[in-house]
Amino acid sequence: MRPDGPQDLKSSAGSTVTLPRDVCDLLDIAYPTPVGRIGNTRIDTPDGAVWVKTVEPPRRSLNTLILPTISFLAPAPILRRSKAGKGGDTLLRQAQRIRALHTMGLSVPTIRYADRDLLITADCGQTMERFVRYADARNEHGLDETGVRDIIMEITRTLADMHRHGTAHGRPKVRDFAWRNGKVTILDLEEQPEEVMPIADAQARDIFLWVHDLCSAELSRKIAPDSVALLCATMTDATRGSMRRFLRLLRIAALPARLMLRVLPKNRELTSGIAAHDILRDTFST
Repeated sequence: MRPDGPQDLKSSAGSTVTLPRDVCDLLDIAYPTPVGRIGNTRIDTPDGAVWVKTVEPPRRSLNTLILPTISFLAPAPILRRSKAGKGGDTLLRQAQRIRALHTMGLSVPTIRYADRDLLITADCGQTMERFVRYADARNEHGLDETGVRDIIMEITRTLADMHRHGTAHGRPKVRDFAWRNGKVTILDLEEQPEEVMPIADAQARDIFLWVHDLCSAELSRKIAPDSVALLCATMTDATRGSMRRFLRLLRIAALPARLMLRVLPKNRELTSGIAAHDILRDTFST
């Protein structure tokens, strides 16, 4: 592994780049091997499949301004934007975080290679997003709703375990966890919210984002209340207090969101946000 050495990623035709020769030698794969210029590419190697993640350039769009604007208008720590993002040393930072979580005993991918341009990790199984969203995918793989529910609850336990270890995921969604042979592996550790907010706020935000994602699909929306109950049973008093404060902020946005949903009844973000708010409100009102 050469964590900060020079790279010679070569542009290929279209939307791909070629892995450096020394990386191909390390993985024992043929040179040249192309991978996606942006995002993740799966490659089979003699030692098992790996995922190659390439550094993404910083994005500037209207959506990237929304959270900073809200944070400025309502200066609550939980709304602060994480410093980690795209470009720069983000892949090195992710590798560092993976190693730190491994030291804690948490289940993370094995790093095969890392530098400023590439993060290569061992394949840890499949994510469950397709199975949550599509009955055809469940039927194709012999999964029923009970099986999916059990896996979602196991992922929830993994998130709770991260919180017990005094850390947070930063952006937990169903697609950010892999599943294989009864084991959950934590993926996509791009965000590092502890750098900009207290850990209690980072964990409370984790819970909201996780429930928000569960509420984006009909099947997982039914699982969300049990998932919240599990997280509540293990959270600290500080995290509970942060969640109550966050819900007071959400209450301000709830009415406008419900009015907007009447105009945009099929908007998934509005539907998910309102459902997540209602589940959390009912949970924390008791």
